[in-house]
Amino acid sequence: MTPTELNLKAKALLETHFEDIVLSGEISKITLHGSGHWYFDLKDERSSIACAMFKGANLKVGFKPAVGDFLELCGSVSLYPESGRYQFIATSIKKAGFGDLEAQFLALKERLQKEGLFDPLFKKSLPKFPKKVGIITSKTSAALQDMLKLIHQKEYFLAKIYIFDALTQGNNAPFSLIQALKKADDMDLDVLIIARGGGSREDLFCFNDENLAREIFKAKTPIISAIGHEIDYVISDFVADFRAPTPSAAIDTLFYSKLDIEQSLDLMEEKLMQLWNHKIQNYENLLLNLSKFFKFNSLPKIIDEKIKQSHNIEKQL
Repeated sequence: MTPTELNLKAKALLETHFEDIVLSGEISKITLHGSGHWYFDLKDERSSIACAMFKGANLKVGFKPAVGDFLELCGSVSLYPESGRYQFIATSIKKAGFGDLEAQFLALKERLQKEGLFDPLFKKSLPKFPKKVGIITSKTSAALQDMLKLIHQKEYFLAKIYIFDALTQGNNAPFSLIQALKKADDMDLDVLIIARGGGSREDLFCFNDENLAREIFKAKTPIISAIGHEIDYVISDFVADFRAPTPSAAIDTLFYSKLDIEQSLDLMEEKLMQLWNHKIQNYENLLLNLSKFFKFNSLPKIIDEKIKQSHNIEKQL
């Protein structure tokens, strides 16, 4: 028997005995392919299985599944003969509540919010023109290169950049991020950016670590959380002093371009001229009113009025 023959027999066996199955679990990884097909892994506490939902079937689904979604699938098990890899072929999908990652995220968010860690009263202001800026991220990441490139495109860039290397994915990432944060917070920086580019919900989950959140909260340096893309929210976004939707957006928030500064100066000049013209107009009106007053109430006229009043009094006497 050849590998192909064995795989074909296994495929027939699986498709015969494992059809019309209801499968529940949490998405741990997903690819929405350009062909329209969906490929994802569904997991429970101990295991995971590769799944696929082809374009013809997923067109009927009213949402796009994402990492962390807890789903109930209907379908059957099949095997791909070329690789001998078996997978679950879904014909229908529906949400079945929160997955473990989402439940953990929401529970921690609620608890920290009740403790006041997200309170605007504790938010530190960002500096207008920072001179010492720290960036905590992986030194080999594309996000860091994008940030540095954008920084050097700023024509009025005057700050010194300090890079603190840290893991930004995996079980060891929270500890690595905390160590980098403690080191950076002791360096009297003007502001600190915690950054990572886009990724799956699992990839970004290290930024939902409770210990990291508490270190961010108690840091004396103003902190910007710049994690993932605009649609991605993690706990560090809520506890930091400012949330930037992307790492590049954090740079745009801190540093002004030549055009930004010129426009700001033009606006300030315009406002000053408006205030100056308003002041001049007020003084001109005041002088005009005083002139009318003294013209109407000239000294000879006042003396003449007093004489008339005196004569009237004499007549009465």
